[in-house]
Amino acid sequence: MLKLRQKSEPAVSNEEEFQAPQWVQDDANPEIKKELIQLTQKQKYFLIGTLCTVIPLCLVIGWYEFGRAKEGHWRAWVYTFEWPFFAAVSVYMYRRIMRGDIPRIPRPD
Repeated sequence: MLKLRQKSEPAVSNEEEFQAPQWVQDDANPEIKKELIQLTQKQKYFLIGTLCTVIPLCLVIGWYEFGRAKEGHWRAWVYTFEWPFFAAVSVYMYRRIMRGDIPRIPRPD
């Protein structure tokens, strides 16, 4: 039989409360210095080539969507601004990765 919780009881006790993994807490702590990773020359060339491909492609697709938006496709207005935004995000990620600040992918414990 289900036990109904009283209004005064907390939904989750303090011991059961969610705790972020240690590496997330370390990344959020400005006092802990992060270890920067040095990229090889081959990796740098690959990133530059990818960036030189992605930026023009995003701008061309954005221009194409602008043409569709002028023809009356209302949803294309969103894509008109979305594709240049993707180009800007790629520049941001390029600069971040070139500095050695590679984003970490969370893995289940």
